Formats: sequence, structure tokens, C-alpha cells
Amino acid sequence: MAEVTVGVPVYNGADLIAESLDCLVNQTFRDIEILVFDNASTDGTQQIIEGFAARDPRIRYVRRPENVGAIKNFIDPLDQATSPYFMWRAHDDLCSLDYIEKLVAGLKRTPGSKLATGTIEHVRRAGRKTEILVPRLPARTLPAIEIVQLMFRSHAGWYYGLWDTETLRTLVHRVWTEFPYAWASDHLTLYPLLLDRAVVAVPETRFIQRVVVKEYTPKKGEKPSVAHVKELRAIFSQSCRDFLAERDFGPVTRFILDAAIWPYTGKRVYKARRVWKRELAAYFKRPAPGPQG
Repeated sequence: MAEVTVGVPVYNGADLIAESLDCLVNQTFRDIEILVFDNASTDGTQQIIEGFAARDPRIRYVRRPENVGAIKNFIDPLDQATSPYFMWRAHDDLCSLDYIEKLVAGLKRTPGSKLATGTIEHVRRAGRKTEILVPRLPARTLPAIEIVQLMFRSHAGWYYGLWDTETLRTLVHRVWTEFPYAWASDHLTLYPLLLDRAVVAVPETRFIQRVVVKEYTPKKGEKPSVAHVKELRAIFSQSCRDFLAERDFGPVTRFILDAAIWPYTGKRVYKARRVWKRELAAYFKRPAPGPQG
């Protein structure tokens, strides 16, 4: 059994999958298993992966006979992992060659940690500016202050760090049951670890996240309906409160953390003021009632 499993879900990734797999097979940490789940790609993805698997026995290739949907294809590698540590890798993302080595070391030297994250290089397509996001964990202080700082400093890219496998598996199935939406599910999965202060930062290594438009992302000029974002906000905030209720905090700490859920939901899902603004605009655009009688 390998110490680390890397799950690589892919669909029609022939443009970048070779570069991503090359990055993984050349990691300085060698004790890894790479599970590639191909969601019935129709381009040259299959041939590329089979070529890598023929050269490196650490790669296990699962070819779907038909497309099972993005969510199942994403979760199945985690469900099949038997290693103590797990990480996801999108077919178009990269990392430093010492990324896994440094994150494993970070988890091992930090008792109680369940997730290790490196510096995130956020690369946007179409010539947009690249962001470098160095993880800044707060100093140990009052729990409420530290957790609130973690909540607002965390980044979606942390989701692609190195996890304790059983912790992640439990959280993912719970989150997708309570909140079955790709939008903001990563932040909801991270939230319990922020409450537990179970994240370790390893800023000297780098995850390179190349951002593309996802299926669930509204196209330019389009907006999700007000009803939909209100539903997302309500479920997200209630799930956060459920996670908070399961933890043994004192009354003052609990009060502060509960109060922080409202702005946190706005930051991670959709701002309340934007909902109100759209509702107000819709109200004033309604046609005047016609004459009676």
C-alpha cells in the first residue's frame, strides 16, 4: 500500500493531462499511487494515460464506458484510496516537484493536523494576472480570533492540498449529501478543519492551479437566479452551524463563531447585499398594475 494516493479525475483532457501526469510521476516523494478516472473521454485522453501507465506501475487507469457525471468521477478515486494520505489533482494543474514530499513532512511534524497546504499560484487563462497566495495561518491566540482569521484567510486551492484520507472521506460524503452543489462545496468541506485548527501551512512548496471555466460557473453576462443563490446561502450557513454545534466551545467563542458564519457565507457563496440589490432591481422593473374594472 502506498503512503499517498493522488486522485486524477479527467474528461477530455488531452491538451494538458500529459503535463500533469509528468509532474506527478517525477515527484521527489516516490511512495504514491495515482488513480486516474477517465469519464469516457472522446478525445485522445485514453491513449495518453495508457502510455504513462505502461511506463509507471504506480498509475492505475480506470476508463469509464460511459460518462457518470463529474461528481461521481471526482469522488470515486477517494473512495478507492487505501493510503493514509490523499490529494486530488485536476488534469490541468501542476505543482513543485517536492510538493508531496513537503506536505507529507508537514502533516507528520504537526500533531492533530488533517490537511497540509502549500503556496498557491493561481493562474488565470486569457492573459489575466497570476496571483501568488502564500498560506498565512494565524498565531496561536484566543480560539475564536484564530478561527475567524482562518475562515477569511483560507482559499479554495487548499482543497487540493494533502489530506488525512479518512477525515476527507467522511467530510466529502457528508458535504455532498447536505450541500449537493459544486459551487462553494470546497469551502464547506474545509470549514470543520478551520474550526479544529487542523491545517498546517507549508509555504516553501507550490501548487499551480490553472483556472478554467467550470460547468457550474455562470458564463459572462449570466447570473444564477436569486432563488438559487438564496437556497445555496441557506444550506451553506446551516451546515456551518451544524459543524459548529458539534464542537465543544465555550459560550463566548461559540457566539463569535456563529456570528461570523453570516459574512463567511457571503464571502464563500454569494453576498447578501448582492441578493438584496437584485431583488430590489427586479421589484422596480415589474410592470405597473393595469386599470381595475
